[in-house]
Amino acid sequence: MEVLMTNGCLTPNDSLLRRWNVLWNELEPARNAAPAADVVEDADGYHFYFEMAGIASESVDVRVEDGNLVVEAERKRPEWSKDAEVHLSERAYGTMRRAFTMPDDAGHDGIKAAYKDGVLEVTAPKRPESKPFKIKVEVDN
Repeated sequence: MEVLMTNGCLTPNDSLLRRWNVLWNELEPARNAAPAADVVEDADGYHFYFEMAGIASESVDVRVEDGNLVVEAERKRPEWSKDAEVHLSERAYGTMRRAFTMPDDAGHDGIKAAYKDGVLEVTAPKRPESKPFKIKVEVDN
């Protein structure tokens, strides 16, 4: 008897369950997903981190559009042989998209994007005029 993992519980393999899973995977359109993100602000700017494991770097599109930082990418479903039997398919395939309104003090010049180890980092520097600066106090003698 084959045993499958279902929702964290071990259950005996059921042919009806298996047929349902195969049918669902074949009929299901590409899932639209939003990659998990972290947004961090420091004195110099904003750092947006997007989790994109398994995404080919050439499919990643980063742009500023109508005041929004937009990140899109596509994870393509692997090509399995025709005689392969999929027992479990939990990964999301298709287009991933995430958009954030750019902060008012973020400059559009100098935005950089880097992709490493499945994480996309987009850095938007703060505009110089929005950064705090020290004013020298003159003493009148």
